[in-house]
Amino acid sequence: MAVSPVRVQKWDNVKFFLIFLVVLGHIADIYANVSPATGIMRFYIYTFHMPLFLFISGLFSKSNVSKKRWDKIFSYLILYLFIKIIDFFAKWAAAGRQPRFDLFSEASVPWYAFCLFAFSIITIIVSGVKPAYVLTVSVILACAAGYDRNIGDFLCLSRIIVYFPFFYAGFITDREKLENLLKSKRIKVLSLLILTAAGFVIATYYGDIKNIKFIFTGRNPYSVFVKNCPYAFVFRLICYAVSSIMGLAFMAVIPEKLPRFISKAGAATIQVYSLHFALKLLYFGLINNRFHIDSYFKSKLIIYELLVSVILMIICALPFWKYPINLITNIPVKKRRG
Repeated sequence: MAVSPVRVQKWDNVKFFLIFLVVLGHIADIYANVSPATGIMRFYIYTFHMPLFLFISGLFSKSNVSKKRWDKIFSYLILYLFIKIIDFFAKWAAAGRQPRFDLFSEASVPWYAFCLFAFSIITIIVSGVKPAYVLTVSVILACAAGYDRNIGDFLCLSRIIVYFPFFYAGFITDREKLENLLKSKRIKVLSLLILTAAGFVIATYYGDIKNIKFIFTGRNPYSVFVKNCPYAFVFRLICYAVSSIMGLAFMAVIPEKLPRFISKAGAATIQVYSLHFALKLLYFGLINNRFHIDSYFKSKLIIYELLVSVILMIICALPFWKYPINLITNIPVKKRRG
């Protein structure tokens, strides 16, 4: 079935604002511990931005997974290596010393590409199982994984287990029905209320709930924020519910029609994701920390964070980067004959 241009623009618009939140979230990481306002903003972003990104990735992975497009699936591994390498050299240039390079363990940005590879493989393996069973078992595994401190960044195992339900939920979702749901005016109004209420609750109780941010990252055991609690899995379930509700609300409030430059930038999500962290490292390591630019903003630190995020977005979305990223994500694979 052909997809209308309006619907394509809708998803590009959603991805534009999502990738902006990714960039802003990484900038906010720097100041979250010194600025309560930044900490609140970061907590708000982390409640749904990566679960929603993975849900949308699953939604648009139906063809690659169902047709077993190994060229597309294995390109995620190449992208993973590419991001690790450019981040490594950015850290080297910014810090002035050689950082550690661990091929099989990842706590930073490249995990997303590795997880897309893993999720695609897992989804192919379980293709003959009823979706309800797969989703239920994956949630149970994620709840159980939080008790094991040994499940962490090696092979991005913690994030693979914790975030797979979001990817798979996107994969089994009927895109047309979802789009029709998101068009409902009632859903849009309700979504706006939900997002506003969530911001109010987080701002009001931030001091009491800020440590729960660690569970939203998908890479930490329960013991990071609660000790010896046999019912800690409830926190995982609550986080799943919060991420799901806020993610749906976020999709609903994004307009279907916006200026074309927003849609074009939304279509460049992969290159922004791949490059922004390296540019962030270079900027703060070589420029900001040397000239203390952020000190001029003081109480208006969030404005500075927004400005830096916008500039990084613009640079990373430039057409200049399109060719190398496309080269990586469109690897030709020869089909075996006979």
